Amino acid sequence: MYEFAAFIMGARWRAVVLASLFALTGVYFVPMVILSAAVIALVTLRNGWLEGIVIFIAAAVVTLGIFMALPPRPGFPFPLAIVLWPPVMVAAEVLRRTYSQGFALLAVAAFMLAYVAVVHSLTGDVVAFWEQWLQQAVANVKGATVEGFKHDGTLRLFNGLVAMLYTASVVSALLLARWWQAILYNPGGFQKEFCQLRLPRSMLLGAVLLIWLAGTVNKILMVDLLMVAMMIYLFQGLAVLHGMLVKQGLTGFLMVPVYGLLLFMPQYGVMGLALLGAIDTFIDFRRRIEADKPS
Repeated sequence: MYEFAAFIMGARWRAVVLASLFALTGVYFVPMVILSAAVIALVTLRNGWLEGIVIFIAAAVVTLGIFMALPPRPGFPFPLAIVLWPPVMVAAEVLRRTYSQGFALLAVAAFMLAYVAVVHSLTGDVVAFWEQWLQQAVANVKGATVEGFKHDGTLRLFNGLVAMLYTASVVSALLLARWWQAILYNPGGFQKEFCQLRLPRSMLLGAVLLIWLAGTVNKILMVDLLMVAMMIYLFQGLAVLHGMLVKQGLTGFLMVPVYGLLLFMPQYGVMGLALLGAIDTFIDFRRRIEADKPS
């Protein structure tokens, strides 16, 4: 992994090529967009937002130029990676200046709040918007319909689910880039920084108030904001567990069941970790473990 990260940082053209390559691969295998965004984030973390913008623009030109020559995919008028690049670049610049992953998550949360608000404002009816999008996306899939989404209620949650995945992708790309940076320039620094990740108490209080106010206007908007907040606090929950293991000198393999739960039963994993992260805002489990250690 050291060699790969060093290759990215070796020359500007390498970062452009890799960001574009991963973005185009993400057209057919969506998780690759996280790698594309991580390349942009790594450059920004190391060299600042101006260099990040240079890579962003160059990679966007290359990616869009090639994308337009590819066979069109219904429902995907542009490469998904491109919508990850702006928020991850902003979050990376915040992290570069503050050395706080908590503040970086605040930046992501603000961006996702704006995303949810803009989608609701522009569409007027997010349920109808995503229903139309799904119909286009499955148009060429034999036997596929959107009826199942309607009957099980998923369609009403769809905008929130998209916002959750958007949030998870941006934060994952940012953390991956920070890990690469630590491998190159600060070995061991990523673990220490991630284990200290903690969001301000005022953010939780503000989120609760905002979600409640949204509920008085639009129930779907309320659910969308709640789902974004859950994803943000999920990462604090992960940081709590990792931090507790490190402080007690326990192996990281104990996290395997947690990540297994996220993979195979995400509805429980996300809620559980988000709740843990929110509770930690008031209790601070990691500090309590430190205080309970024998002197």
